[in-house]
Amino acid sequence: MQGTIADVLDLLYEGEKVTERFYMGLVDMFVHEPTAASVWWEMAQEEAMHMWLIEKAREVLNPEQLAAPVDPEILERARRRASISPEKLWASIQTLEDAYQAAHQIEAEEFDAILEPIMLDFFPNDIRNALARSQLQRHLNPLERLRTKEWRLTIHRR
Repeated sequence: MQGTIADVLDLLYEGEKVTERFYMGLVDMFVHEPTAASVWWEMAQEEAMHMWLIEKAREVLNPEQLAAPVDPEILERARRRASISPEKLWASIQTLEDAYQAAHQIEAEEFDAILEPIMLDFFPNDIRNALARSQLQRHLNPLERLRTKEWRLTIHRR
């Protein structure tokens, strides 16, 4: 069965929801380190913003656009993104450095799944521009507040 733009948007929404949940779990893991908890909270809020933008994209597309077929590779990337397991990631995290590396991995996958193949082709200009700014300019910036690798290795999850 050929996937549609509506299918991709649904999967993207689920991927953002899973990522938001991942970051909220990190807030809980590192609540004892205020800077880290603040960073993870901010990252979770960005994911919530992405969900809202995906909803807005869906609202402005007409039924024919939503039913348009989509490249199977794009659908597969969105499917992989939606299937991320926060539980598996959380289980691998012992230090703030582990969380930092996991966040970078998730963000790289998000870029590959959304900005590269999907957003550039399907999102209306105003939403595409807002999402691109959110992702590229602000999304990884909070991680800079997590200082150095050496410091992150000293902060253990609770």
